[in-house]
Amino acid sequence: MTLNDTVLGLETSGKIASCAIMSGGVLIAENTFQTKLTHSQVILPTLKRTLGDAGLSLSDIGLFAVAAGPGSYTGLRIGIAAIKGICALGKPCIGVSTLEALAFGCASARGMIIPALSARQGVVYFGGYLSDGITLKQELSDRVADQGELKEFVDGLSGDVVLTGDCAERLKAELFADDERVRVSPPNVRLQSASGVCMAALAHIDEAGSAETLSARYLQNTMAEKLKDREKANEAKKA
Repeated sequence: MTLNDTVLGLETSGKIASCAIMSGGVLIAENTFQTKLTHSQVILPTLKRTLGDAGLSLSDIGLFAVAAGPGSYTGLRIGIAAIKGICALGKPCIGVSTLEALAFGCASARGMIIPALSARQGVVYFGGYLSDGITLKQELSDRVADQGELKEFVDGLSGDVVLTGDCAERLKAELFADDERVRVSPPNVRLQSASGVCMAALAHIDEAGSAETLSARYLQNTMAEKLKDREKANEAKKA
């Protein structure tokens, strides 16, 4: 099989654990669920089950893809570590934007697709992807920002807007309740999925590389970095 034939995607950036396989651009197997267990406990069994559902083995996979962020620090590390381990012997792999993968779930809707995920109170991860009904074009880079910035971006648009992601309903109610241009994606495509990861990977297949190239894209400081910055600030005050 060639690089384009079969793609396996993992999604562990949030509460969803998901594995999917696409072949020739067609989804042939996917397992997606929310779990109270950690991703480290469920993702490899889910991967094995998905391969079994598709009647394939790891050697049949041409490209391995994983959501690289933004998202849960721990979840992202687990998914990336799994793909790094699988691809350690030379299989090609790629890390894709969690937000772009979310947007691909709504790619059939024409207009501006805005995937948005909760970061902390009043702050969201979001980006802007223009869809022609088939393909996506990134119009606003992925970012972590006050939700007021998201509203400002939407207010400056003239066409239809689709909100998707775990805070889509809340954003619609709080920011766009009276804006008929803005609608919320259906529940079945509103949360992260590995099939979205596969589609994003195919859109960036020329960027595939080795396991060493995979890294997380947090879009904000990790807890360790935050503590380090806080220590520096306290030391500066004492000085």
